[in-house]
Amino acid sequence: MAPTTTKAATPKAKATTTGGVRKGGPGRGAGKRANAKNAMIKMQQFFKKHRSEYKDMAFKDQQKELGKKWKTSSENPKNSAA
Repeated sequence: MAPTTTKAATPKAKATTTGGVRKGGPGRGAGKRANAKNAMIKMQQFFKKHRSEYKDMAFKDQQKELGKKWKTSSENPKNSAA
């Protein structure tokens, strides 16, 4: 009798998936990022324009005071949208 050989079952490769995570594409969150970027640019411009009012203070203290002023400013997009 001839020796019998058995084939070992080879595992099939599974298809790779993204695990249910949606990939970012056009129109997904792009508006929020743009709005946040524009708000940051406006804040930096505001700080640069008003920094001279606090020139006698240390930089850290200037930032604190400018931040307080920015929060109540009409140039702040959060205040103008309200």
